[in-house]
Amino acid sequence: MSQECLELIEKALLNLVRGLSTEASFKAAVRELGIRVEGCYQTYFRVLRALPQVKRLYPLLNRRRQIEEALKQDINPKLALPTWIKERLLPLLGEEGLNGLFTHYPWARVNELKISVEEITLDLRERGVPFQQDPQFPFLLKLRDPPSTLPHVKEGTLIPQDRASVLAVSVLDPKPGETILEVGSSPGVKTSLIQQLTRNSSQVVAVDISKKRIELQKELMKKWSVENVHLVQGDGINFWVRRADKIFMDAPCSNSGTINVDPSIPLRLKRNDVVRLKILQARLLRRALELGIPTVYVTCSLFPEEGEFQVERYQDYLIPIRTGSPGYRRSKVWLRVARTFPHLDGSEGFFLAKLDFRKEGTIDPTPQLQGSRE
Repeated sequence: MSQECLELIEKALLNLVRGLSTEASFKAAVRELGIRVEGCYQTYFRVLRALPQVKRLYPLLNRRRQIEEALKQDINPKLALPTWIKERLLPLLGEEGLNGLFTHYPWARVNELKISVEEITLDLRERGVPFQQDPQFPFLLKLRDPPSTLPHVKEGTLIPQDRASVLAVSVLDPKPGETILEVGSSPGVKTSLIQQLTRNSSQVVAVDISKKRIELQKELMKKWSVENVHLVQGDGINFWVRRADKIFMDAPCSNSGTINVDPSIPLRLKRNDVVRLKILQARLLRRALELGIPTVYVTCSLFPEEGEFQVERYQDYLIPIRTGSPGYRRSKVWLRVARTFPHLDGSEGFFLAKLDFRKEGTIDPTPQLQGSRE
């Protein structure tokens, strides 16, 4: 590793501590130091993945020595996770699940709003790009290498999208002519799939609290030829349309299910974050109930507090999901909800629930969930 790359990673780690994301922390380091090093961002990922393990094994090393040592490590999930996360996930996922927590395949979706599956798969074969079509979603490709270097991504004909994310939109089952309220929409990958499945013939009201992220989504919708999307900057709890056929709730969450793609999660996530987020998720679900609109609730989290625990109180409204893996078995609703797991699916870890809030039902004020998937 060059001296310049080492300096970039040191600076990026300081930015990470300040609360920036993996990508933002590195980009800020490049701006601040005014240097670029080919391949250093990938090295930064390797360091982030191993850093918790190094800190545990060698607590007295300074930051620079920690970085150097991280590049020598074979990752052991039991050492590469904070104790509280490991102790929380082990009884839920078991040894196999914990050991496979970092498993992930590169996925990309053919953007059928701009090109056919046949055209792009033929072109990829001619280029010698290895891929497999997903049997459930033929427009979804499992690749050997990340798709970011392919010209199709720049052209907007191929969109990086995890299989778990595609599965979530399939559970929504959007239909032509429907009005769909999407809460937490940016950057718009799921939005674009909704419109791909309906051939731009549904109306999506896409709400996100961040002005910057809404601007990014606006640019991507144009790039991907997505139409009939009404972008709104607003608070998902306080801004709601009165009339919608469905709600797609991509709720704010711990992102613990993305540990396999974002190695900064174990370094940034705190136990109190989960407590704060589950309160926000509960408020969002309560608002959907008040409006009486069918809702798909999604979190990219492996913690039951953000999944089964949230929807157990709405048992009367659940519509069973017949795709993906079941939820955690000691939940009362485990057979009516769905999950994806890194070690089973090579995807991010998502929780999915479908609720018909048009029905009459009661709310359980004291849901309980303890134990594992077994």
